[in-house]
Amino acid sequence: MRHARVVPVGALAAAVVAAAWLVVAPAPQSPAARPAAVTSAPAALLPLGQRWPQAKVVDTPGVLADGAVLQPLLYVDADTAVGTAPTPNGDAVRLLVRTRGGVRQLQRVSQDRHPQFLGLAVAAGMLFWAQLEVQPSGPATTQIWRAPLDGPAGAARLTADTGAAVFFESQYDLEVHDGRVYWVAAAPGDDLVTEVRSVPVAGGPVQMTRVPGAFGFAAWPWLRTAPGAAGGGPLRLHNLDTGRDLVVPASPVETVVCGAVWCRSVVAGTAGATRYDLMRPDGSDRRRVGGGSLSAVLYDVALLDRFEPVSDATGASATTLGLRLLLYDLTDGRLILVADAAGQILGRDGMLWWSTGDENAPVWHSLDLRSLSR
Repeated sequence: MRHARVVPVGALAAAVVAAAWLVVAPAPQSPAARPAAVTSAPAALLPLGQRWPQAKVVDTPGVLADGAVLQPLLYVDADTAVGTAPTPNGDAVRLLVRTRGGVRQLQRVSQDRHPQFLGLAVAAGMLFWAQLEVQPSGPATTQIWRAPLDGPAGAARLTADTGAAVFFESQYDLEVHDGRVYWVAAAPGDDLVTEVRSVPVAGGPVQMTRVPGAFGFAAWPWLRTAPGAAGGGPLRLHNLDTGRDLVVPASPVETVVCGAVWCRSVVAGTAGATRYDLMRPDGSDRRRVGGGSLSAVLYDVALLDRFEPVSDATGASATTLGLRLLLYDLTDGRLILVADAAGQILGRDGMLWWSTGDENAPVWHSLDLRSLSR
């Protein structure tokens, strides 16, 4: 089995690696190819609690009772986190779920296998993940696992037939649809071909279809061009149900990454980025988020098809305390101040979470975006 590929788009690294990942569609140098007119710049910043008085940020210490530091990989809700932590003696890595009621171990892998837990997804109370291990004297392996979030039942392996699986640190790396778990793998050979693989949620034989090009998942049923993999070709969205392709328009001066509903565009000038926009995949409905001081903190675009978290390189974010975390709301075009000094910033589906304080004793803050009114 070939090694799974993990594309490192960590929350704080997203802006740094964007130029190497994001694909720009070739276009002639003409006025028509320039970015479309944008809506007016957003109003002055509002604090989160002023914009949404009902917003509740849950603060949780990052150090467990046994002294280990928890690294949250997924928040199911504001009080339920799934993450990794070493055992107290450091000989293994644990996958844990933490709730208000306590901490439960889902998986434990020896540290000498250098495990990674990727593509976490939840459906019908079940957690699914890809488990990457490097054997002490053999090749790396990738397996798909599941475990219930609640109750005494343990983890179960669904398959080890994963191909050369590819992960992008996206909430869509594993897609649970119609009773099956889906992921993408790079097909063998020199041609760029994507294997769309799936296994029943209860385990069983793997099914596979091949799609020309290099893709990762967006929201079902869409695939999106994998960052940096199109060889200078256009950015595409491919519909698995219809077989239809949508080519995303982009000018030579912007880098674009898309989801199924919204795309992120960073426009470059002679001195660096000058504008941060959101637009539809067909190029319409372009919105101005802000100027060159803003950076993406996630690979996925517009959580819940509404909220775009960004970091701001001005003001308080220029201190050594962390980044200023802002939230752009597509419903009214406003930038909202979430935190003045965030460390790690992560988000999936309807959850946004960030750390503050010392990395050896962090405090994690979680916000359920689904609770924010229109």
